[in-house]
Amino acid sequence: MKQFYLAEIVTKDKLIHQGIFYKPTRPSFVPPGGTSAGKAILYVHGLTSTFYGSVTLFNEIAGACEKKGFGFASFNNRGHDMITGIRKVNSDSPKGYDHVMGGAGYERFEECVYDIDAGITFLVSQGFSEIIIAGHSTGANKVCYYAGSKRDPRITGVILAGPLSDRLGQSLDKEKLGNDLQSMQKLVDKGKGDKLILGYHFFPMTPPRFLSIFSPHSVEDVFDYGDKNPRLTSFSHITKPLLIIVGEKDENLDRPVKAVLSVYKEHTTSSRFASAIIPNGLHSFNGKERELVETIFNWVRL
Repeated sequence: MKQFYLAEIVTKDKLIHQGIFYKPTRPSFVPPGGTSAGKAILYVHGLTSTFYGSVTLFNEIAGACEKKGFGFASFNNRGHDMITGIRKVNSDSPKGYDHVMGGAGYERFEECVYDIDAGITFLVSQGFSEIIIAGHSTGANKVCYYAGSKRDPRITGVILAGPLSDRLGQSLDKEKLGNDLQSMQKLVDKGKGDKLILGYHFFPMTPPRFLSIFSPHSVEDVFDYGDKNPRLTSFSHITKPLLIIVGEKDENLDRPVKAVLSVYKEHTTSSRFASAIIPNGLHSFNGKERELVETIFNWVRL
């Protein structure tokens, strides 16, 4: 069991997120002045998850980081849990903050850039100069969107784990989904976009959140590999070194995993693109955490 520090970040739009930070005994690089510098990994969790939702994985990552002298951090983002309250800085409040509604059901996908930026800024403040951003599931959507839309010089690598389409999941009834999208749009048109709806997915959400997740070519729909003419707009703008990892038996696959990876390979503009399949791996990579981490660090050291 590795020892982590509890940490806190404040985003540019003043949300307060908690998380964990792992500091290696020896950093990967110490310049002549003695200030710590080197590589660090920022891990972005998936839909309804939390920074503490992957204990086994994080221990594996921390162990590998210790060997390589890497830093590591993961924070709650505005999509943590299903529905939650998130503290927001308010200097006029006696407590110094207010609470706003958050969680996966309320979040606005485009605002994920504030969370990722704050996480990167934290690691830089700890002395790390080369940040690898890694996202799992919807976290992969967010990392892809950030890396493809922001020219952030602090980023030296991008890792997408389980980067699959929500609207193409094999368990979805496509006809029902089409009808549900129409229903959600009608609610938005009637001014009921803030209404929390139940029974449409595994967690309650607002109509705009549903539309964001499941509408073709929404900002969040960054993995449209299943379309006749895939756009992969954000993905194709990632020029930094890029690694994609998918579980062989990911339950969200609607087609063979190699077919998905072939589309990514066709659309990448990365300076160093690689992909990997975790044998018998599921979407969560449960039981395959060590194989996942070995894949990541074999790529990082190349």
